[in-house]
Amino acid sequence: MKTFDYVIVGGGLAAVSAVDGIREIDPDGSIAMFADESDPPYHRPPLSKEFFQAEGAPRELLHVKPARWFEEQSGLALFTDSRVTRLDARALTVYTADGGAVRGGRILIATGGRPRRLAIPGCDLDGVATLRTAADSERLREAARRAARVVLVGAGFIGMELASTLSKIGVGAIVVELETEVWGRVFPETVSGFLRRHSEAHGVDFRLGRGVSAFEGEGGLSSVVLDDGEMIAADLAIVGVGMEPNDELGAEAGLAVRDGIIVDGFGETTAAHIYAAGDVARFPDPLQGGLARVEHWDHARAHGRHAGRNMGGAREAFDHLSYFFTHVFDLSINVFGETGAPERTIISGELGSGPSIVYCLAEDRLVGTVLINATGAMDTCRELVRARPTVEDLSKELEKTGTRPGERVG
Repeated sequence: MKTFDYVIVGGGLAAVSAVDGIREIDPDGSIAMFADESDPPYHRPPLSKEFFQAEGAPRELLHVKPARWFEEQSGLALFTDSRVTRLDARALTVYTADGGAVRGGRILIATGGRPRRLAIPGCDLDGVATLRTAADSERLREAARRAARVVLVGAGFIGMELASTLSKIGVGAIVVELETEVWGRVFPETVSGFLRRHSEAHGVDFRLGRGVSAFEGEGGLSSVVLDDGEMIAADLAIVGVGMEPNDELGAEAGLAVRDGIIVDGFGETTAAHIYAAGDVARFPDPLQGGLARVEHWDHARAHGRHAGRNMGGAREAFDHLSYFFTHVFDLSINVFGETGAPERTIISGELGSGPSIVYCLAEDRLVGTVLINATGAMDTCRELVRARPTVEDLSKELEKTGTRPGERVG
């Protein structure tokens, strides 16, 4: 049996960030990384945006590290197309699908997640798909360019980013969403309404407050049936209704799991010397309290590095305030904190006309910010959300910059 000082199960951003974290503390320890896919770790946000739009784009453009980086690192072994099927938490050993077994002094689970699927008639038809991997993006890129109409199920990140991307390559899209608002769980009503109008102005059609009851077709998709009986002719449907964490490895090993593998503030699971990071981990939220699970790029990068440093012996509590970002049409959007259902909002600037910031308030305090085309204010907004100022203190802060914001409820 091979033995390494560190074993990392997973081949995404959290996994490679953990390598960086380990090396900051332990420059010489041996590391093994097991990735399901054939590629080394790559960035996923471009899969629904730039990479999808660029016909023939090489996957190397997505890679987190430069070409041959993994081969050049002393003491680091990357095993691609290598799926870990079992973890023995007591023996600190992982078992792979090809029958191999590897022991680690410290083990990290960074297995990410998988798209949720709709368990409805026709869900397995050719032409009904999800987007998660580079291979998915390449396949859907070609299918979309041949399609007369695409139905996007879900008005979240995948659906709205693909609506923007399809518009840019001249493909008509209809977005179907159970909620009555665009990104209704993520943004305040003011922002959701603005994003819907902005998308409609770019040719996107919506069916809000509606669900999909079936996909129909002979051999391949020909129509999408909504829950009110409407039939939408389509030859491609992309389902983006959320993600499920790949936490089975931890659950079967006896680790505490609740929609993600539970870790402490140091990234360690309920089994000694076993850690989890990124999309698959449920961690103590340093700002809101309680346990949280976050599925965004910035969190995977920061939490992976944090877990790696602690595996190397740093023993540091996680206190990073992650943000998420998206880019749709001509809008660059960055979000800090809790912005889904604020009691009040204060808006600096005019949405869609130059930089604007939406300050989200609850119980007389700032709890989150939405920045639209205002990337220059990211550091300031991050610190404001961490500080959670009262409305009075926030108003004083805005006055210093000469801002005359408007206030809205809800």
